[in-house]
Amino acid sequence: MKALLRRAGFEIVGSEDEADATVLLTCIVRDSVDARMVNRMVELEGHPTVVAGCFPEAYPDRVRKLRPDASLVGPRHLDRIVEAVRAVLEGSRVEFIGDREDLDWKADAPRVLPGLSAIVPICEGCPNRCAYCAVKLARGDLRSFSPERILRRVERELERGAVEIHLTAQDTAAYGQDLGVDLIDLLEDVVELCSRYGARVRLGMFNPGSAYPIADELADLFATWDDVLYRSVHMPVQSGDDEVLRRMNRNYTVEEALEIYRAFERRLGYFAFITDVIVGFPGETEEAFRNTLEFLERTRPHILHASRFCRRPRTPAAEMEDQVPEEVKLRRSRVLHRKRLEWAREANRELVGRRVEVTVLGEGWGRDEHAKKSVFRGDEPEPGERVRCRVVDACHSRLVVTT
Repeated sequence: MKALLRRAGFEIVGSEDEADATVLLTCIVRDSVDARMVNRMVELEGHPTVVAGCFPEAYPDRVRKLRPDASLVGPRHLDRIVEAVRAVLEGSRVEFIGDREDLDWKADAPRVLPGLSAIVPICEGCPNRCAYCAVKLARGDLRSFSPERILRRVERELERGAVEIHLTAQDTAAYGQDLGVDLIDLLEDVVELCSRYGARVRLGMFNPGSAYPIADELADLFATWDDVLYRSVHMPVQSGDDEVLRRMNRNYTVEEALEIYRAFERRLGYFAFITDVIVGFPGETEEAFRNTLEFLERTRPHILHASRFCRRPRTPAAEMEDQVPEEVKLRRSRVLHRKRLEWAREANRELVGRRVEVTVLGEGWGRDEHAKKSVFRGDEPEPGERVRCRVVDACHSRLVVTT
């Protein structure tokens, strides 16, 4: 949206006090985020405002009630942001929400390049029907972008100087299911292209249910192209208990998630494992929580995103019986918070004394081959370089390296 607005002659300023109009880009993934979005809508009352992103798509009536003067722009219509801003500046309003046939424009839409790392979306929406997910209300079913457009976008970013390409989606492993292609073919083409430019590729999160049928091929690809693909796997498991997974309507078992983990472990040895867990889902017993802890102890994630279940409007889980009391959720999340710091610190400390290759993304920092943030002690290479370094220290959130 920034790129489109700049192209149309608008200037992006630092605060709403300086602005003639404000674009509020919204998220609805959790109730705490939802509350922040509502507060911002109210705070901006009287100021020409466009409410964009997931909130107006999932809950348009709430936005209309809170801000009847605001324009609404859903995720599938972000290319119409210029029209929406012009409308509110003229004292009128427009709504661009709902489904849309052509989403391929998103694959190679203009973007403001954030430094030397480029985010490249490969699909929109998701094939799953998870019982807790409000994002589904906003993003809809899976719509994969054409491989040709994605590759064109990747090449454009490489030519602009990007040294890291981050492929993103709600579920990257689901890519192509609607087109009759798959992630493996796309990823092979992307890494081959990036290898010519000496750039790294970071694969965004994938769900176990989508990844399970292609797990061996995916792990083989990571091993074959380990000088291009970061050795980093983001697989949100959400629970380590099969009954909870069934109630969540996740389409895999704990054992299948473990098999995917083992496939990468066999081929890569040390790799950065990232996962997400929801604690206190309706019906989660103490035994179910222990099962989740057991899964996490087995995989010892380098990064764990643990969140307490929250009831999102218009989702099946919001109406389920056996809601877990808040104090139980809080106790369980505190256990995971302590453990996640321990696992992350332990995983990073394991690299102390080793040599790693760091892609320098900014002044004094970069990412090693496991996509771990690495800060330089002493001499600092130029941004854009790839350098061999020695890990001299580590904490739970970063490595300290020297050239």
